[in-house]
Amino acid sequence: MVCSTVTDSEKEGLAKGACCAVGIAPGDYRLVGWDMDTTGKKVIDEICQIATYTPSSAYSQYVMPYKDLNPTAIKRHSMKVVTNGKFRVLRHSKTNEVIKSKSEVSALTDFLSWLETEKGDADGIILVYHEPRKVIPAMLLESLKKYDLVDRFKKTVKGFANGFNIAEQKCANSVHVYSLRTLSRTLLKKEGNLGNAQDRASLALQVVQYLCWLESKKKPEDTNGSGDTDETIKKTVEFVREFAQSVDVEEQEHDELKMIFERQNNLRPIFSALFRMNRRERQHASPLRRLLAEAGIEYSELQEAWTNEKKDGLEHLLKEKLPRVEEKKIDDLLFILERHFDPEKKPKAKEIPDRKRAVRSKSQKVNDDKENNNKCDSGTESPDTTTSGSPAKLTGEEETKTL
Repeated sequence: MVCSTVTDSEKEGLAKGACCAVGIAPGDYRLVGWDMDTTGKKVIDEICQIATYTPSSAYSQYVMPYKDLNPTAIKRHSMKVVTNGKFRVLRHSKTNEVIKSKSEVSALTDFLSWLETEKGDADGIILVYHEPRKVIPAMLLESLKKYDLVDRFKKTVKGFANGFNIAEQKCANSVHVYSLRTLSRTLLKKEGNLGNAQDRASLALQVVQYLCWLESKKKPEDTNGSGDTDETIKKTVEFVREFAQSVDVEEQEHDELKMIFERQNNLRPIFSALFRMNRRERQHASPLRRLLAEAGIEYSELQEAWTNEKKDGLEHLLKEKLPRVEEKKIDDLLFILERHFDPEKKPKAKEIPDRKRAVRSKSQKVNDDKENNNKCDSGTESPDTTTSGSPAKLTGEEETKTL
């Protein structure tokens, strides 16, 4: 998944991710552009489409997920899951056409088979993707683990290379936004459909190739790479290899991401009210919660700090755990935490005006009368006059006989 913009709160994490790229051992590698469409941005989300690209071949397969796509993913990827009776179908959200899909295990097996064919006699494959906040490598490893396919994957793929980190270092003086959309416009002069994983995989590899050619001061005539020579390919591989991370390192980061996700769930009582508000509040609260989770701060620590020293305890804990975070974010966190732990500062529910309360009580009384259809206010039941043995009917018959 590709985000077109990066917020200020994510810059520190992105810089950290760029520094972690320590490279892999020299060898004869094949570069493959790769990307995925998923049901969301969390590690536990599922794959909807997996795609790869090389100048000579490509692979793309849609996957039927078990869960539905969230609204953001539906809008970004233009697909949705529709239930027809007992069956679930993947459809295009704009044309409503059925998208042919496979199960996750079948798609992953085909994906590995394609990679093995593409590898040939080489030492391995480096998957090149472009993502501001690295998530999809961990999501792929999570899916492979479910079906015990990690070992087979490691035999073919030797590392991942994030084109965002490469562009961040090589284009620091010329470009200020390193999204795939911006780089494809400025460098390749192309407008691709970034909602589709196949197009993103193609652009990710082409952007990296172009940056390599810029590094060697030689502008390529064909950005599709169809006219690459062996020397150019080797230079590109060597260029990308320095920024690649091995699969083992990615597995370690995957475990860290899962721990961060668990900590975020642990902090849900603090931020749940903000997430139920408008989009602006959610966008403000989400990076703040992630800051706490990445720093290893849990709910019990915050509660203990508040119990011991109130606001001063929270401030001391935040400054100790988040020494490099700017003061404004610390103040925002303190405001949210103090409002959560201090009962007097919790937002109060809006009081119902007397007029609305009177209207509501009147409507409630009408509803009660409807529910108790044959009951009067005194609580005694009115006589039933619908049967032949009712008191009213007996009285009428007796009067007739007397007459």
